[in-house]
Amino acid sequence: MDTKPEAMVYDATAGNRTIWVTKDHPFVLFGDIETELTIQPDDFIDSRDTGLPDESKYMIIFDPPHSVNYTRYSGFMTTPNLKDAQRKWGKKLNGSRPPRYYGADIYKTKKELKNYIFQSQKEFMRILKPSGVLFLKWNERNIKFNDIIKLFSNWDLMLKIKVQGQGSEGTKNKTYWALLMKTQKAAAQTELTEALK
Repeated sequence: MDTKPEAMVYDATAGNRTIWVTKDHPFVLFGDIETELTIQPDDFIDSRDTGLPDESKYMIIFDPPHSVNYTRYSGFMTTPNLKDAQRKWGKKLNGSRPPRYYGADIYKTKKELKNYIFQSQKEFMRILKPSGVLFLKWNERNIKFNDIIKLFSNWDLMLKIKVQGQGSEGTKNKTYWALLMKTQKAAAQTELTEALK
């Protein structure tokens, strides 16, 4: 069910909307499966099976979990709401903004995370209009970008931006923004081959 049918953009993993300047907009459908977020999604939507109509969105934003096998509430990226973060870390927090929850506690193995991403891209292929675009954000904390982009082999990779940054534990992490386009002839990949697992 599309609770915001006027929305042309679908944020598939909205979290606390920390990457957004405009936190709410009638043309953006903010979806997530996480029920404990400080900023609740417009609708609780699983990006692998959205229930959205075929070819109904012009753009999708996808910032999936980048890490695996973390424990919930063990850090800022595994704490979904401000209330729990304030209780746990108090004055160490930067003001009263919701934490940057990354869902690193959801998937226990790289294989599980890759399968989630693969199943999501199949659904995105279905709900995007022809020549619609998908923005993928990826951080190489656990898995290299080149291993993730292989899961999108039926998409046209139009743009790749690399941002070098300092990780929370002093490590240098590379973050990528990739723009992928659904072409007129493209069909969703139906199977995750052994080589990609």
